[in-house]
Amino acid sequence: MNRPRLCVELFVADIATSKGFYTNVLEFVAGPQGHGGYTPLSLGDIHLSLNNNNSLPEDHPTKVLAGERAGRGVEIVIEVEDLQSAYDRARASGWPISGNLTTHPWGVTDFRIVDPDGYYLRLSKTR
Repeated sequence: MNRPRLCVELFVADIATSKGFYTNVLEFVAGPQGHGGYTPLSLGDIHLSLNNNNSLPEDHPTKVLAGERAGRGVEIVIEVEDLQSAYDRARASGWPISGNLTTHPWGVTDFRIVDPDGYYLRLSKTR
């Protein structure tokens, strides 16, 4: 029986910059680049893809317009087995951390980081 899968497609300003962030800072693996620069990324069972925001028509609901921040109202949660290593790698990369490694009163340990386009990511320990 096949399990449902989720792939989140992020529309970005510059695919190379975003690909560098996800592969160098967060250890995603990039697949082969497709038409128009479409780039699949994976980290275990997590699948993201990058696509060019400029390829979208002006009236597309996900098009990020001038002055808007991508991903507003969405928090992308990435659960990893070795959270400390993910945090250390992100810090060593020099990329700004928007929320340091913290254990919250509700028992979740995580850190927060914002990608080059403004997508808000929370990395937490696998349950």
